[in-house]
Amino acid sequence: NRRKMKLIIGCPIYKREWIFPYWAMAIERQSVPLNDVGFIFVVSSSDQGTISMINRWKEVSKNSIGFVDIVVKDDIAHHEHDSKSRQWTMSKYMNMVSLRNTLLSEVRKYQPDYFFSLDSDIIIHNASTIELLISHIKDGADAVSPLMFMTPVGIDFPSVMTWLDESGNRANRSRKYPLGTYFKSDIIMAAKMMSKDTYNKVDYVFHAQGEDLGWCSEARKKGITELYSASYIYAPHIMHPEMLEAFTKGGDPRISAAFENMAKI
Repeated sequence: NRRKMKLIIGCPIYKREWIFPYWAMAIERQSVPLNDVGFIFVVSSSDQGTISMINRWKEVSKNSIGFVDIVVKDDIAHHEHDSKSRQWTMSKYMNMVSLRNTLLSEVRKYQPDYFFSLDSDIIIHNASTIELLISHIKDGADAVSPLMFMTPVGIDFPSVMTWLDESGNRANRSRKYPLGTYFKSDIIMAAKMMSKDTYNKVDYVFHAQGEDLGWCSEARKKGITELYSASYIYAPHIMHPEMLEAFTKGGDPRISAAFENMAKI
């Protein structure tokens, strides 16, 4: 029976020792106090490296953060990606649905005011990210996401998509998203701040284009339709160790590219 948390941050995580310190450091630098923020990680029992790294962080930061829970799963096959490409298959999507729903069920036990589903390769570099996302939830958003790009290079694949029809079966990207602004989007992904009502009502379900689309489709069915991209907040998506090396040396060149592109639209 831990005390009530304002916010829980969580993700499934697998073999991410190479980036976890940066992920955690970006959160520690946020403008919100972390003593009422809890963390929940869903980890494979075979991944002792990640488990021990999270446990070290838990020990070091125990006086400054609310709590850290590690949910160890034996029965789910995690998959490693080739460092340069991510080949998603139906079985991998099914695994992710199961992992994310395990996480959701843990979050629901605590009933925090907000849940931030933050993938372990997203660095919330802007120190106001959490504060700003929560302010949008307070203003009526059901879920809100910063801007990320879903490929290692280029700005053609922002972290938003649009349904092609009412069924929610297929989605694509329009090139006309007003990046740099706050706008309503059918689909948001990779980092989602959710209201209490949203995380309680919406499960992840299988979708042929990924579990984030399954979640957004399910949200719409449940009447959770106020999904927004706070695309004026940029969060680097660091997809492999070489990207991390480049980011730590020179930042992320895509932030300026994204906003230059916006000016041309």
